[in-house]
Amino acid sequence: MDTLLSEKTLTGERIFTSSDLPCLSLPDADGLVTCRWFQDPAPGGLARATTGTTDGDTPGQRGPGQVGFVAVDRSWLVREGMDRVRTRAVDAVVLHARSSPPGRTALALAFSGYLRNLQHRMGLGSDVVTAAVRPDLTGFPGLFRVPHLVTISDGTGTVTDTVVWQLMSGPRYDAWLGGAPRPDQAAIEAALPALLRLRHLARTGRLQRGPANALAAVLGGGELTTQKIFRYPRVVLPVAARALSGVF
Repeated sequence: MDTLLSEKTLTGERIFTSSDLPCLSLPDADGLVTCRWFQDPAPGGLARATTGTTDGDTPGQRGPGQVGFVAVDRSWLVREGMDRVRTRAVDAVVLHARSSPPGRTALALAFSGYLRNLQHRMGLGSDVVTAAVRPDLTGFPGLFRVPHLVTISDGTGTVTDTVVWQLMSGPRYDAWLGGAPRPDQAAIEAALPALLRLRHLARTGRLQRGPANALAAVLGGGELTTQKIFRYPRVVLPVAARALSGVF
């Protein structure tokens, strides 16, 4: 249960459309989708994932100049992906599981450009490692996986909430939390269906006044992001549980 359909959206939220997603031709194998941008995306914009640029591209509008695929055994995906960004060999890596639909991996790559902008503004660096499906971190005690809530729209205008995972080192994770204590990771992951439902209700203006007021105290007028969830789980998770059960 990692997607939820909704009928409409309020303004003020980043929504990914099919035009944001790269056309990836992936082999029938586990591996890494790697990306090197020619230059930083335009401030506030999305680095559009393509396999090259055209003569008509202007400065500040180019997307990735090099997108490639490296076959890697599934048990080595996490280690190889983190090593490649640590050595600055690439700007972004998407862990691709053979069983994952290419469209999901394409969304993870497109979302990487968006994350890169956000991290840069927060002073957290610009390298990004993402995955379309939950990465197994067994044997990697110094790494953390973050389930970002992402909103996408298809060609019919149907809006969908889904999850894209990001891998972070311990120091970057703590900086991203902004001084908040590390939350109960298992509790947040278990609550993802409820959090997707809550995001849907909040975005479409369907939250009743009580829950809406509780969220407003931590959202500050913004959208329900994973960063807010991780910083304020004691506020958000109970509201999400009520949203999933329909009890308000």
